[in-house]
Amino acid sequence: MNELILTVQLSLDAENHEDAYIDFILSVDGQYLHEDGGAYIDPAALVASAGAPGEHFIFTCNCGNPACLGIDEGVTVTHTATEVQWKLRQPIAWPVEEKLPEWAQDVTMVFDKESYVEAVDRALLHAKTLAKGWDGDGMLWVGPALSFEELLALEIPDSAMISMPVGNGTIQ
Repeated sequence: MNELILTVQLSLDAENHEDAYIDFILSVDGQYLHEDGGAYIDPAALVASAGAPGEHFIFTCNCGNPACLGIDEGVTVTHTATEVQWKLRQPIAWPVEEKLPEWAQDVTMVFDKESYVEAVDRALLHAKTLAKGWDGDGMLWVGPALSFEELLALEIPDSAMISMPVGNGTIQ
């Protein structure tokens, strides 16, 4: 199985020091998947991927449109009772005007479902805590095409939570 690590940080904008942004940083097996090419993590797509299979544009441009960076395929996410599987193209982003390199390939990653959901939930809680605590004079950017209120409203669907029968009840 692959290991997903998510961290969230609050950083000052390099050009306007009164502004800040919340950045989700994602690595798999110790490798950052999105550091080259300028892709950002879309918190809404990441949260959706924890609760539902399908194509999720987890990696995107800071404006919210993945096509700006040449991301024309999302991460194909599938779920089983115990696993979350990603299928994605490497490189994730590639200049629109250029042909994909010969070394481009589809990659499959498999995560323990409980660990995946917990990592996404913990990162989301951290992002919300950072956003609520921001008291700077400037603007706070909370994610691609995402408002402060939309970030605070994000929740992992109940269907993603692992439940197991215990005696006469269920623990979630």
